[in-house]
Amino acid sequence: MAKLHIVGTALVAAALVAGCKKSETAATEPEKATTEPAAAEAKAPEAPAADEKKDPADVMISVGDAKITRGEIDAQVDEIVKKQGDKIPAQSASYYRQMIANQIVQAFIMNNVIAAKANELGYKLEDGDLKAFEEKMLKQFAGRPDAPKTIDEFIEKLPFGKEFVTKQFESQIVIEKMIEGEISSKSGKDYAAEAQKIVDDIKAENAKIPEAAAEAEKKIKEIKETLDATPDAEKAEKFAEIAKEKSDCPSGSKGGDLGFFTHGQMVKEFDEAAFALPIGTISDVVKTQFGYHIILVTDKKEAVAAEGDKPAEPESVKASHILVKAPAERPVPDVKDVEKSLKNRGESEEIGKFMKDILSKSGIKAADEYKHMLP
Repeated sequence: MAKLHIVGTALVAAALVAGCKKSETAATEPEKATTEPAAAEAKAPEAPAADEKKDPADVMISVGDAKITRGEIDAQVDEIVKKQGDKIPAQSASYYRQMIANQIVQAFIMNNVIAAKANELGYKLEDGDLKAFEEKMLKQFAGRPDAPKTIDEFIEKLPFGKEFVTKQFESQIVIEKMIEGEISSKSGKDYAAEAQKIVDDIKAENAKIPEAAAEAEKKIKEIKETLDATPDAEKAEKFAEIAKEKSDCPSGSKGGDLGFFTHGQMVKEFDEAAFALPIGTISDVVKTQFGYHIILVTDKKEAVAAEGDKPAEPESVKASHILVKAPAERPVPDVKDVEKSLKNRGESEEIGKFMKDILSKSGIKAADEYKHMLP
């Protein structure tokens, strides 16, 4: 079943932040971002103007008659921060306070809208539910060196306190029961048949690959024969002409010119062939994951050691190529894995619609500082 982790994800993120030491500093820019922050941490409210007065009585979030003011949020944040003492890195204090405020607001919304709807529909907390949920939370940390062994150890890493965390766990439980009862158990879609069709289509495509690969290999060999038969003085011109007409690479529009590149910028087979060729030489056919290549090296630069303010420069090669793409066989996934993925995706879409409907009818309002918390 696709789960709605409103609290679980947020509390796990909070645990990770709370576990930071004062001596830790921000990491350097990552090579590539692969994850997105949880919604509650994704955006801090805009800072008010310097002359803007912050009234503690200002209502930040309201759901019908239920409301939470700036003063109430700040008081809870102050209490939590005080408990943490010097565990909060000084350089992260502002972010940390806002993260806690976001969690408080998120819990308010969940308890007054979503969990309330679950209770209205008859989904209640039963004996054993909390223990099972806590065990599930602990499994999220399984395998980590500092993984908590008990739920109390997990809560100890959080800034919120046991009472707050337990209440959110209980709300999460009835929400997941609502999702199971209102969406998952009522889905009549045949994901198994769809999954089988996907797997069968992949197998059918793979069955055609040998023939397509043979055609690609034949085409590249014919190109190579044409280049071999071309007089040396005309090879470069002929190479560019064929690249424009027949190369499957975007560089074909430039006669196959790839410009200068250093070791490691191209796939291994291409890299080794290009750096081994003398200037003005055309390679034999080179096969890579992209298909079949013919390479022409047009220039080379030797490595240069650093000197004074001038940094070192690695060895580089300038080359052109002609590419004839050849299809690669796709891995055939297990039907059950595909079915599970399709079901999770389908249910997630239904959950989104279901929650949006609940929230749209809740009359929820937010001050500008917390509008980013609304769906």
